[in-house]
Amino acid sequence: MPVLPPKTNFNRLDKIRCIAQSVPSTLTGNEAMPAATYKTQKNDPVAVIDIGSNAVRLVIYDGLLRCPLRTHTERLVCGLGRSMMQTGCLDPDGAAQAMDALARFAGILDALKIKTVLPLATAALRDAQDGPKFIAAVKDKYNIDIQVISGTEEARLSALGVIAGFGDISGIVGDFGGGSLELIAVDGRKITDQETLPVGALRIMALGSPQDREDYILDHLSKIGLLKTHRQQNFYVLGGAWRTLARAHIHINGYPVPVIDHYTVRLAPALEFTELLARQSPASLERMAGLSARRARDIPSAALVMHHILKALKPKNILFSGTGLREGVIFDRLSAAEQKRHPLLTACSDIGEKTNRLGCIKPFHHMAEWLRPLFAESKIAEMDIILESACLLSDIGWYEHEDHRAANAYRRMMCLPLYGLSHRKRAILALALFVRYQGYLRRAPRNEVTEDEITAPAQTILTRAEVDSAVQLGLAIRMAHLLTGSVLPLLHDAELRLTDKVLRLVLRGKAVALSGHVIQEALADLAKFHKCRPMITRVQ
Repeated sequence: MPVLPPKTNFNRLDKIRCIAQSVPSTLTGNEAMPAATYKTQKNDPVAVIDIGSNAVRLVIYDGLLRCPLRTHTERLVCGLGRSMMQTGCLDPDGAAQAMDALARFAGILDALKIKTVLPLATAALRDAQDGPKFIAAVKDKYNIDIQVISGTEEARLSALGVIAGFGDISGIVGDFGGGSLELIAVDGRKITDQETLPVGALRIMALGSPQDREDYILDHLSKIGLLKTHRQQNFYVLGGAWRTLARAHIHINGYPVPVIDHYTVRLAPALEFTELLARQSPASLERMAGLSARRARDIPSAALVMHHILKALKPKNILFSGTGLREGVIFDRLSAAEQKRHPLLTACSDIGEKTNRLGCIKPFHHMAEWLRPLFAESKIAEMDIILESACLLSDIGWYEHEDHRAANAYRRMMCLPLYGLSHRKRAILALALFVRYQGYLRRAPRNEVTEDEITAPAQTILTRAEVDSAVQLGLAIRMAHLLTGSVLPLLHDAELRLTDKVLRLVLRGKAVALSGHVIQEALADLAKFHKCRPMITRVQ
């Protein structure tokens, strides 16, 4: 799509380049968007405008990156498709609210001088009789050229968004929106099957009775062969209403990590939970699940659809994804080499680059290699990834007051928006950073706010072995920072050697003068985990 011509009826909107296309992806569909004519610089902010059947969203990312961070996000629930089942047209009130929201988005983009804007629309504008009229009005008023994507393309981009957050996957991706349901079978980064159904929250709620709604859902799902041919795989879930199911499940069950991304539920409890919520009134859901009135209206329909899909698919696990269509749009514009980068290591490297004192991330990668011999025989899954991630983030609390670094580093890690991060890895990293900043996992009288209570959420979801590994990792990173005064290039003159009986720290060159009582204590703490003696050797 060419860059739009300048307009004079809105302040500086001639500088906004609205690009709704993407470069070809490794995840191919039948209607992949053509390549864009404007090449975005990697670190230029990128905005995505997502016009759905139920909500209109603006998300601004910090760049065209493997793991982009959201620097601004807002959402207006306007219900563009609320009356489409009855009229075939956009809801008048919803259209007016959406137009107001787009005016605000245009003003924000103009003020921030965002050059690359990716405006796209899904089911409501795709199916409404008056959709073209709305699109033309938006272009005329705000110079925003909305790209209406097909159901096939919506499914492809949603699957890409999940891959962006999880890495290569094998299973079914489900995206439940206001106007449609996308089901996509993915193997690695390849779509093997997909379906788009007119089964969205607004369409279901427009039906008269609970029985009508259930019949409508079952009628559409019964025609989908994918539900029979891809059973007992993982089911990756996205879409606002389905993510709200995760939020409700976390709230009702008192789960200690309030992060939806990578939240995982087994089949049996998921079936029981969705059946329960499908029978509730919105008022009841507000009370029992802590939901807003607006969101509670969608939940019975969302729960009913998921319940019947789970009965058909019988998935091993239900995994909720914090990334989706909008992240898929960004991911789709990356090179194949960039797409293959590990999501967690890339995200940790990006954040570590911005937060460390050295102004360079390379020494933190080297620290991971320096410590790797200590974890060579670890039985914790993906310990090499956890080790490197912890090292990359190990300077995240340097600007805090020293009395609060441990607690604040832990709290930040428990909520940090990182790609590719399961809840168990998140908890291990949080405990490791807590210990790295001299936090100790110990108990104290219940009337005190103790360190053990601070870290209780992480400890609750981990095994004893995982907690011990987190502590060991934190002690190792602490020793590396203490030894060098956080001038990590000095590690080139030091070496750790581990045998059955001795943990030896060898110092040479510039590192010879770095040993002292504080290093002896740190090495001794670490040696206890390996049930061996600490020893420091100086090589002149």
